[in-house]
Amino acid sequence: MSAPIDDRPAPAPGAANEGAPVNADLEHPLVITVEATGPEAVLALTGELDPHTAPLLQEQIDAVRSAAGAARPTTVVLELSGLTFIDSSGLRVVISTQRSLAADGGQLVLRGPSETARRLLEITGLVDHITVEP
Repeated sequence: MSAPIDDRPAPAPGAANEGAPVNADLEHPLVITVEATGPEAVLALTGELDPHTAPLLQEQIDAVRSAAGAARPTTVVLELSGLTFIDSSGLRVVISTQRSLAADGGQLVLRGPSETARRLLEITGLVDHITVEP
């Protein structure tokens, strides 16, 4: 098992939380922005994907995939350039999403992972099963 990635900057001494996040009870929340157009849904992730936030991502993916008719995307893109941390709980959501989409004839795309996130995807072998874009 590999260690989780952690690209978080060290907090400045005495820094206050400016602009209270939606998940104010978490020190480093995950913000998910969804943009669904036609057959593609892009979920941009900013923050940390960990045991506290992975269920939030799963809920958003499920909501996007439950759209009816032509609004239901066949491709789900996870934009990872703003992701600062991911561990096995985040990878579990990625893997389950890939399996679910593949079973329905769709695909998952991971876009813009950091160097350490990409390395984690390589170590786990996920780059052989999921499309990863720079």
